Amino acid sequence: MIDHHDYPVTIRWTDTNRGVAESRDQLPALVVTSPPEFGGPSNQWSPEHLFVASVASCFMTTFLAIAGNSKLEIESLEIPATGSLVRGEDRRYTIERVRLMPRLTIAAEKDRAKAERLIAKSDEVCLISRSIRSEIVVEPTIEVAAP
Repeated sequence: MIDHHDYPVTIRWTDTNRGVAESRDQLPALVVTSPPEFGGPSNQWSPEHLFVASVASCFMTTFLAIAGNSKLEIESLEIPATGSLVRGEDRRYTIERVRLMPRLTIAAEKDRAKAERLIAKSDEVCLISRSIRSEIVVEPTIEVAAP
């Protein structure tokens, strides 16, 4: 296991309120801009979207790692997520809550309790969720694949 690792990212301003996220880790460039609520276009990733996506994708990768180690047979997994932006009394904005609604399909009914435990464990240990102040709410739906 690692004790320390850095994730280098550079945001390069391109025009108006738009930029490009790049990394020397050879990742594809990603256009980022303000969300429409703050004057940006509706067809680009914003920091707010990326924040919610970061929480949801960390939950997913954490769950998949734990499920793999636990030999849980997964048929499908989808994680709709919503971040709730609020303006506080100090007039500053915060993403107060991120709601994750994982929809998991498992291979067998006998694994439902295990799936529930692994979802709870993933919520507890997700690196991103543990690194932020926002409340994380996980509301899973577990289904069993048709035979």
